[in-house]
Amino acid sequence: MEQSTARQISKRGRRTRLAAVAAVAVLGSGFAINAWLNRAPEPKVHEGPVPAQLLVSADGQTLTLNIGWSCEKKPELVAHETADSVKVSLRHTAAPGFCDPGGIGRITTHLTKPLGPRTLYDTVAGRPAVHFDERDLLRPTYLPENYYPYPAARMVELPGLDPLPSDIPAWASGYQLGTDPQSGWSLIISQALRSGPLPVGQVAGVNKHPASITQTNPSLGPRSLTWSDGTYTFSITTGGPTLLSAEELIRVAESLK
Repeated sequence: MEQSTARQISKRGRRTRLAAVAAVAVLGSGFAINAWLNRAPEPKVHEGPVPAQLLVSADGQTLTLNIGWSCEKKPELVAHETADSVKVSLRHTAAPGFCDPGGIGRITTHLTKPLGPRTLYDTVAGRPAVHFDERDLLRPTYLPENYYPYPAARMVELPGLDPLPSDIPAWASGYQLGTDPQSGWSLIISQALRSGPLPVGQVAGVNKHPASITQTNPSLGPRSLTWSDGTYTFSITTGGPTLLSAEELIRVAESLK
């Protein structure tokens, strides 16, 4: 009789334990389903073409891109290297249902070894990536008082300034009055691998080369000085509440080295 009672108690204990395990399992699965239903949406990631000129640094190991973006995180410049080529693309990341305000700026990526003779290729566009070699970029040895280079991550852009050509090597460097990025006074120097007719404007000269000074709106600007040395076409543009004079633009131009 005692053994029978013990067996019955043991069976009841096992049933109780099994019921408890089952309850825990059901509860756990409920938590898992709830977590799955309430999980954060996966970000959408895709590779796109490189939309503008690239600058290859003097040491050949850094690629820089000027870009604006919206409704996504700051894009990433991605490079895949082989012995013969460097394939680039722009990686976009956006959270579903949420529009990031975006921004403008410069993004960079670094190569494991100098680009050298390797081909720089836009994987998504399916064509060579147009780029400018920093070793060929001239820089001013004179700047007007209190003008400084743009911060490294700031995009070089100015309202009313034409974009750089996309089919030939070209690059632009930016300078600002003071150190406040919101100051509004800018000086943009662009250099493009081409020569051709100058825009119609006020006749001037830069180091014995014919030059032209243009200003679409005489009261607001921007004001540009354009000339060619036979290989490159240069343009220096001033913008802001107070524009630099033509004489100052010429002085900056003649200091390029």
